[in-house]
This record gives sequence, C-alpha cells and structure tokens, in this order.
Amino acid sequence: MEADHNQGGNEIQEEFWVLRCQAGDETAFRQLYFRYKPRTFAFLKGLVKGVEAEDLNQEVWLTVYRRITSLTNTNGFRMWLFQVARNRALDYFRQNKKLLELQEATQVAPEERGEEQPFYDGEDEELKIRLRACLEKLPQRHREVLILSFLEGMDYEEIGLITGCSIGTVKSRMHHAKMKLKYLINIKIGDDDKDE
Repeated sequence: MEADHNQGGNEIQEEFWVLRCQAGDETAFRQLYFRYKPRTFAFLKGLVKGVEAEDLNQEVWLTVYRRITSLTNTNGFRMWLFQVARNRALDYFRQNKKLLELQEATQVAPEERGEEQPFYDGEDEELKIRLRACLEKLPQRHREVLILSFLEGMDYEEIGLITGCSIGTVKSRMHHAKMKLKYLINIKIGDDDKDE
C-alpha cells in the first residue's frame, strides 16, 4: 500500500513540474530533465547503435523544452516524452538514409497469440553484460518493446500508443523479441563455455 501511495505522490509531483514548466519555471524543467534524461538515453541507445544516442538525447530534451507548452494532457508527460524520443530516432534514420533500418523499425509483424514468461529475473552482473550484447543484435522494433516494457515498466497499451501499433502487434513483437533474445543468450553462453 505504501508503494502505491508513493507512486501516486510521484505522479502528482511530476504533473506539478510539467505545469510549472509550461508556466516557464526553469527549476521544474531541471527536475524533469534529471529524472528522465538517463531513461530517454537508455531508450535511444537501445534503438540507435553508436554514440549518436547521446546527441539525439540532447535534441529530444531541446524539443521537450520548446514544445512542453503544447502538451495538453499534463499527466501523460512520460508517454509524450518517449514518443518525442522515438520520433527523433526515426528522424535520425531518415536523415542518414538508413531506409532498411527505418522499414524494420516501423514494419508491423504478424500477430501471434500466447506469451512467454520473462526471460530473465536475476541480478547476475555477467548475465547483464551478455544481455546488453545480445540486445544490440535484435531488430530495432524488438529492442524498442523490450526497453519500454522492462526498463520503463510500461504496459502493452502504453507501448502501443508510443509506437503507433495495436496491442496485438506489441504482444507479437514482445513474444518474438523474448524468443530471439533467449536464443542469442543461449548461443553466447555456449560460445563462452567453448572458450573455457
């Protein structure tokens, strides 16, 4: 019950910061920036390979600074923020003529039924490093749903709103992402065993 109370308090505080930002309060903007900048960076780093993620993250926050007054649903800040980040990543693909990556990122996968259990619940640091390496090998549309779900704790409906996909498509992408990631982790572990 205590966690629910704190979560509600955080949401109210965040909405207050958004309202203050819209009124031009720089301190409130800094609060949002320091709370979410690492999270938008992690999201972009999962979508855009290389050092470009940091530059894109700065561009995202410039966009947020300039456009936060246009946000009408102040309690929807987090979803709006990740939509801005995703759109900036897609703009990056377009500007750099990475059409194949762009098509892969926006392609709708066939819907499938059924869900697998989460592929990883532990805290093993070595496995986290392997997980990051394997995650980078996934198609962008799969990295995206995993990051939004596992790092940001978003549900399928929220992910669908950010990505512009139906809930069925989000479920399908999640299923495929988990299966491919599980496969890649098993291969990586097998390769490491051979090295020993």
